[in-house]
Parts: sequence; structure tokens; C-alpha cells
Amino acid sequence: MSTDDGHSAVGTGTAAGAGAGAVGTGSGGASPVAGGHPVSEALHLIRRRLDALPPGRGNSYWLPARTDRPRRAYIAANSSLLHAAAEHAGLPPALLAGIAWQEVQGLPRAVDDAAYAVRRVLRAVVPGPLARRVRDADKTSMGPLAVQVRRAAEVLGYDPGALGGRQRRVVVRAVREPRQNVFIAAAYLAMLRTECDFAAVPAEWLTHDQLQELAARYNGGPYYRVPAAQRYGRAFARDLGAAVEALG
Repeated sequence: MSTDDGHSAVGTGTAAGAGAGAVGTGSGGASPVAGGHPVSEALHLIRRRLDALPPGRGNSYWLPARTDRPRRAYIAANSSLLHAAAEHAGLPPALLAGIAWQEVQGLPRAVDDAAYAVRRVLRAVVPGPLARRVRDADKTSMGPLAVQVRRAAEVLGYDPGALGGRQRRVVVRAVREPRQNVFIAAAYLAMLRTECDFAAVPAEWLTHDQLQELAARYNGGPYYRVPAAQRYGRAFARDLGAAVEALG
């Protein structure tokens, strides 16, 4: 979860590219999928990629993690998924594993769903001036890697400021679903990478400090220099070895 208006201000984690990979912001073009609901080309590509991957596992829906064991188990069980998502987005798998280590140990996903539902209701019923004090539901972070709904919309090729009802449902379902969530998180990291001075550096050449900066940006978005985001980045760097070990 992040404290910013850049990533996941409320959510499961401890926080908050259209870069070199195939997942990007896209044009919002639609592709037919199950249920008859059109989705963006970026989401269609993610789902096609997932068809060839093992089921994997999500983090706990109801219970927070109290030790490192659930984090290790999550990363180990989803090693193939994390590698595939990182490759899809043009990122080193270690970066995604390190973000997973920080995020999957936070509040259970049930909290995200409750927060999202409450915020949508309050925004609809609270009078105009007071409604501004209710946090935008699309700033709720969801899924194992705690991605905000609006950031998910952005990297999937939708306009986050003009989500229609059907588009919002497609995005929310995608970001809630544990396997799609990992690919969406990777896409968001890839997008953040394009904003860095080292955007052109090949994934395999990214330094430890550069990975730490990306982690801080994942938490803080445009406010990645604030103390909370910097603490997140340092925690990422501290735990990266353990995350990579769990990744195998």
C-alpha cells in the first residue's frame, strides 16, 4: 500500500512499463473475452499469457501475515508467474519478487474490497462539498501486490478519469484476480521505469540502487522522495535477498 496518490493509498501491502515489455498503457482498443465484455488489448494479452501458466496461488483473503513464512510461500508458489510477468513487462524477476515480499504480508484483501465498496457508496450519497473528503474509490489498492484501481486502468489502456461502469468492472475484476494482479503490477513498474533516468538501461543491468528507486516509486508514485516511500524502498532493498531466494 502506498501513502501517495501514485500507487496504493489503502490496500493489502505495506506501501502504497509501457517500458521495455509488451504490457503498456495501450490505446484502449477492445478485444472479446469471456462473458462478452470487451477488454483492452493489454488485458487481452495478459490473459492469453496466463492461459499457458500454472494456476499459482493468492495471498490470504481474510488473515494478515504475522511471519515471513507466508511471503516465502507465496513467492515460491508463484515463481513461474512472477518470472513470466517480469519478462512480459521487460523487468528483472527480482524486482517483482521484492515488491511481492513487501506487499503480500500486509492487510488481508478483504479489507481492500470493503474499503472500495464503502468509498463508492459514500461518494454517491454524501453531499457535494463533503464528498471531496471521501477518498476516491479508484485509489483503493487491490490484489496481492496492492495496485490501485486507477493505476491498473492506466496501464491496461483505459482512461482512469473516465471509466464507465462496464470498464470499471473489467478493471476491478482484473486487479482483484491474483494472477492478473501480478501482471498488472509488473506493467505499472514498467511504466514507472520510463520516468527514471535509467529508463534505457537493460533490465539485466539495473543496479541495486535503481531497483530500490523503482520500489520507492511503486510506493510513492510522483511523491517517491517522501519519507514513507523512501522507507519502503529501504525495506525492499533489505529484504531483496530473501525474496530472490524464495523465487528460486
